[in-house]
Amino acid sequence: MTCIVVKRGEFAHYDRLYRAFGDRVPVVWDRRRVMRRPDGDGNMNPRPRERRSSLRTSWEALGFVVTHSPAS
Repeated sequence: MTCIVVKRGEFAHYDRLYRAFGDRVPVVWDRRRVMRRPDGDGNMNPRPRERRSSLRTSWEALGFVVTHSPAS
């Protein structure tokens, strides 16, 4: 499945992408928020910024990324 994920707050990008591609692929908002988890002492600490891989160039430059998930 292909999906376009748009950065939070990029309203113009979302509208433009939805109008152009929304009838063919899902256009969705980035759902990530600043995540916090308790440390050993019960204090809330921010999680590492990105645990999986480096951010794609389009995410920083364009405000969105096109994702592909393998067929199941």
